Amino acid sequence: MITTAEAIDRLKTRIGVDGPESTALVEAGHVRRFVEAIGDPNPRWTREAPPTFLVALAPVSLHLSDAEDFGKGWLNGGNRFEYLAPVLIGDEITAKGRVVDVYDKAGASGNMLFIIFETDYTNQRGERVARLRGTMIRR
Repeated sequence: MITTAEAIDRLKTRIGVDGPESTALVEAGHVRRFVEAIGDPNPRWTREAPPTFLVALAPVSLHLSDAEDFGKGWLNGGNRFEYLAPVLIGDEITAKGRVVDVYDKAGASGNMLFIIFETDYTNQRGERVARLRGTMIRR
Protein backbone atom coordinates (compact mmCIF):
# COMPACT_ATOMS: atom_id res chain seq x y z
CA MET A 1 0.00 0.00 0.00
CA ILE A 2 1.34 3.42 -0.92
CA THR A 3 0.60 6.78 0.65
CA THR A 4 -1.62 9.45 -0.83
CA ALA A 5 1.44 11.61 -1.51
CA GLU A 6 3.15 8.78 -3.42
CA ALA A 7 0.02 8.15 -5.52
CA ILE A 8 -0.28 11.88 -6.29
CA ASP A 9 3.39 12.09 -7.25
CA ARG A 10 2.98 9.14 -9.65
CA LEU A 11 -0.14 10.59 -11.24
CA LYS A 12 1.23 14.12 -11.56
CA THR A 13 3.80 12.77 -14.01
CA ARG A 14 0.83 11.71 -16.20
CA ILE A 15 -0.93 15.09 -16.28
CA GLY A 16 -1.42 16.15 -19.88
CA VAL A 17 0.04 12.92 -21.28
CA ASP A 18 -2.29 11.09 -23.67
CA GLY A 19 -3.03 7.53 -22.68
CA PRO A 20 -3.44 4.69 -25.15
CA GLU A 21 -6.14 5.07 -27.79
CA SER A 22 -9.16 2.81 -27.99
CA THR A 23 -11.05 2.46 -31.27
CA ALA A 24 -14.40 0.77 -31.84
CA LEU A 25 -17.09 0.53 -34.48
CA VAL A 26 -20.56 1.88 -33.66
CA GLU A 27 -22.61 -1.25 -34.41
CA ALA A 28 -26.39 -1.18 -34.68
CA GLY A 29 -26.79 -4.22 -32.41
CA HIS A 30 -24.60 -2.73 -29.70
CA VAL A 31 -26.56 0.54 -29.83
CA ARG A 32 -29.87 -1.37 -29.72
CA ARG A 33 -28.81 -3.30 -26.60
CA PHE A 34 -27.60 -0.07 -25.00
CA VAL A 35 -30.87 1.82 -25.60
CA GLU A 36 -32.84 -1.18 -24.32
CA ALA A 37 -30.73 -1.13 -21.15
CA ILE A 38 -31.32 2.59 -20.57
CA GLY A 39 -35.00 2.33 -21.53
CA ASP A 40 -35.00 4.96 -24.28
CA PRO A 41 -37.16 3.91 -27.26
CA ASN A 42 -36.47 7.07 -29.32
CA PRO A 43 -36.44 6.04 -33.02
CA ARG A 44 -33.50 8.41 -33.52
CA TRP A 45 -31.29 5.68 -32.00
CA THR A 46 -31.75 3.50 -35.11
CA ARG A 47 -29.50 5.97 -36.99
CA GLU A 48 -27.21 7.31 -34.29
CA ALA A 49 -25.96 6.48 -30.82
CA PRO A 50 -27.29 8.13 -27.68
CA PRO A 51 -24.75 10.52 -26.14
CA THR A 52 -23.68 8.41 -23.14
CA PHE A 53 -23.07 5.41 -25.43
CA LEU A 54 -19.53 6.68 -25.95
CA VAL A 55 -18.44 5.49 -22.50
CA ALA A 56 -19.67 1.96 -23.26
CA LEU A 57 -18.15 2.01 -26.74
CA ALA A 58 -14.55 3.00 -26.14
CA PRO A 59 -13.44 3.16 -22.51
CA VAL A 60 -9.94 4.52 -22.13
CA SER A 61 -7.19 3.53 -19.72
CA LEU A 62 -6.14 6.72 -17.95
CA HIS A 63 -2.98 5.52 -16.25
CA LEU A 64 -5.23 4.64 -13.31
CA SER A 65 -2.99 1.67 -12.58
CA ASP A 66 -0.65 4.24 -11.01
CA ALA A 67 -3.25 4.59 -8.23
CA GLU A 68 -4.16 0.90 -7.79
CA ASP A 69 -1.72 0.51 -4.88
CA PHE A 70 -3.59 3.22 -2.96
CA GLY A 71 -6.88 2.56 -1.20
CA LYS A 72 -9.37 -0.24 -1.66
CA GLY A 73 -11.74 0.69 -4.45
CA TRP A 74 -12.96 3.11 -7.09
CA LEU A 75 -15.89 5.52 -7.09
CA ASN A 76 -17.20 7.50 -10.04
CA GLY A 77 -17.19 11.16 -9.04
CA GLY A 78 -19.26 12.24 -12.04
CA ASN A 79 -18.96 12.93 -15.75
CA ARG A 80 -19.66 15.97 -17.91
CA PHE A 81 -19.99 15.62 -21.68
CA GLU A 82 -19.57 18.18 -24.43
CA TYR A 83 -21.20 16.95 -27.64
CA LEU A 84 -19.98 18.39 -30.92
CA ALA A 85 -21.51 16.11 -33.58
CA PRO A 86 -23.80 13.06 -33.73
CA VAL A 87 -22.20 9.62 -33.53
CA LEU A 88 -23.77 7.62 -36.36
CA ILE A 89 -24.26 3.88 -36.75
CA GLY A 90 -21.25 2.71 -38.77
CA ASP A 91 -18.87 5.37 -37.44
CA GLU A 92 -15.51 4.27 -36.12
CA ILE A 93 -14.82 6.17 -32.91
CA THR A 94 -11.39 6.61 -31.35
CA ALA A 95 -11.12 7.65 -27.72
CA LYS A 96 -7.98 9.20 -26.24
CA GLY A 97 -7.79 10.25 -22.60
CA ARG A 98 -5.47 12.08 -20.28
CA VAL A 99 -5.21 12.98 -16.61
CA VAL A 100 -5.71 16.74 -16.12
CA ASP A 101 -5.50 17.05 -12.32
CA VAL A 102 -5.02 14.99 -9.18
CA TYR A 103 -5.51 15.88 -5.53
CA ASP A 104 -6.60 14.37 -2.23
CA LYS A 105 -9.24 15.14 0.39
CA ALA A 106 -9.73 13.82 3.88
CA GLY A 107 -12.80 11.64 4.29
CA ALA A 108 -14.42 9.89 7.24
CA SER A 109 -12.50 6.69 6.46
CA GLY A 110 -9.21 8.38 5.51
CA ASN A 111 -7.73 10.17 2.54
CA MET A 112 -9.39 9.92 -0.86
CA LEU A 113 -7.54 10.43 -4.12
CA PHE A 114 -9.35 12.44 -6.82
CA ILE A 115 -8.29 12.03 -10.45
CA ILE A 116 -9.74 14.48 -12.99
CA PHE A 117 -9.51 13.26 -16.58
CA GLU A 118 -10.61 14.19 -20.08
CA THR A 119 -11.37 11.89 -22.98
CA ASP A 120 -11.69 13.11 -26.58
CA TYR A 121 -13.77 11.07 -29.03
CA THR A 122 -13.10 11.41 -32.76
CA ASN A 123 -14.71 9.73 -35.75
CA GLN A 124 -13.04 8.06 -38.75
CA ARG A 125 -12.80 11.45 -40.50
CA GLY A 126 -10.73 12.87 -37.63
CA GLU A 127 -13.62 15.07 -36.42
CA ARG A 128 -13.94 15.40 -32.67
CA VAL A 129 -17.52 14.37 -31.82
CA ALA A 130 -17.36 14.71 -28.03
CA ARG A 131 -15.28 15.39 -24.96
CA LEU A 132 -15.82 13.80 -21.58
CA ARG A 133 -14.49 15.39 -18.40
CA GLY A 134 -14.79 13.10 -15.41
CA THR A 135 -13.66 12.41 -11.89
CA MET A 136 -12.52 9.08 -10.51
CA ILE A 137 -12.06 8.69 -6.76
CA ARG A 138 -9.82 6.13 -5.12
CA ARG A 139 -10.75 5.46 -1.51
